[in-house]
Amino acid sequence: MIKNIILGTSFSPEYCEEIGCSKPFDILKIVNKELKITDIRLGIRWNRVETDKKLSLEFYSKYINYLLKNNSNICLNIGPIKVLRWPEEHIPTYLEKYAEKDIKVDSELAKYSYEYLNKLLLLIKKEYGKNTSNLSFQIENEGYNRFGHLGTGMSQEYMIEVCNSLKGSFPSNKLMVNSAGRTNLKKVVSLFSALIQEDIYSGDSLVLALNYYFRFPHTLPFVQKVEPLKYSFPFDMSIKELHSKQKEMNFGLEISEAQLEPWGKQQTPGNLYEDYIYLLEKCNTYFPNDYPKKMIRLWGTEELAFKIFNNTIGEEHKKIIKSIQKVNNLNIFDIIG
Repeated sequence: MIKNIILGTSFSPEYCEEIGCSKPFDILKIVNKELKITDIRLGIRWNRVETDKKLSLEFYSKYINYLLKNNSNICLNIGPIKVLRWPEEHIPTYLEKYAEKDIKVDSELAKYSYEYLNKLLLLIKKEYGKNTSNLSFQIENEGYNRFGHLGTGMSQEYMIEVCNSLKGSFPSNKLMVNSAGRTNLKKVVSLFSALIQEDIYSGDSLVLALNYYFRFPHTLPFVQKVEPLKYSFPFDMSIKELHSKQKEMNFGLEISEAQLEPWGKQQTPGNLYEDYIYLLEKCNTYFPNDYPKKMIRLWGTEELAFKIFNNTIGEEHKKIIKSIQKVNNLNIFDIIG
């Protein structure tokens, strides 16, 4: 029996459109009402917000307003450069020529990103200033991982500058930074240490999140599952060491992306109950045993909700759905039942 699990998710209206859904808002309502998920991460894409050098939240406002009205906890992934879902770097086309493998504090793209981010934060504050207690923020998605169609990664100095901007606009809201598996844990912990030492954030205002994928499209045929918390690159931070740093600095932990959707040739995530069970069991080991609230954000609930919408769910999906509902209703996951 695993206790203290909360199942959240990441939601992308753009991805809903990519998989053929013309009504992403209905998909969000299914995620919220039928799957009983009230902790939702939403990506705010620069190239969706900016049109002709002017900013507007019109595309996202109905989703944010709905979640606020229904007392959901919202984590806004504001980038500014990297936001959840491929192609990762969601920047205006005219700025792609400035993309670099390592975005430094004084890089040309960084200068544009600071300007955009400050305007975006002012806009969020203007439109939702009275309703921000349920908001937390995430900056650059897997910012230290050179992944995406432009292959960008961020320097620590750049990340600190972005954190400074966020703190200036939303001093009381929590900040989440995530890692690609164990690969970036050392860099995120180092960032948190700098933020605490420079008195920008206190430890209890920070959350270190991990993206957990166990079925990769490029793995060898005989490798059924990869265990990213156990096997990683040499010298990557161990989970035991992470727990020690977490206790020392008092930052929070969560799983920001728990693979619940197919990826390339890997078709069982999200479609096989056995994989779902494996996912929750393994994600649970990311947290200390006595951790009070183990947030696991399922990655791919848009696809599951779309199956519900189209009435195409099978028996495996029904078991997954029932378990998600049970976890969020009872705050407990019974592996046997």
